[in-house]
Amino acid sequence: MQGYKVLAKDGLKGPFKKSSILKAITSAMLPLQARLLDLQTGRYVMAAELVGEKIDTHHAEPKPEKLAKADRPAVKEAVKQMANQQLKLDEETPGQVEETPRVILRDKIPLKRVKLPKPRKLAEKAPEELKLNNPAA
Repeated sequence: MQGYKVLAKDGLKGPFKKSSILKAITSAMLPLQARLLDLQTGRYVMAAELVGEKIDTHHAEPKPEKLAKADRPAVKEAVKQMANQQLKLDEETPGQVEETPRVILRDKIPLKRVKLPKPRKLAEKAPEELKLNNPAA
């Protein structure tokens, strides 16, 4: 029989049987990231390893390096060159116009009847209602 102890904030809990741990994982009582102490080997394992799952660990992207004072003029020049490039609008460039097919209805099609709720009467000075005439600040 394999036994495990669950590592919690306030210490190790257990021991638990492997079947109990698997049942707790499948019923979402124990997260896959939980650390378990294997009592036979004495090493810590992740709960995902017992189930055969892989945990996708996202590594934080490295922060961009700060520019040295020597690099700043080169960056300013690159920004000026990008700003001087002229962009052409779609109207200025010749292109092919794609026409979308249009549907022309020959006979009248009855519209579905929809029951709309009755309009509410707004209270004169209800504190929970929004004032729509005032712009957002």
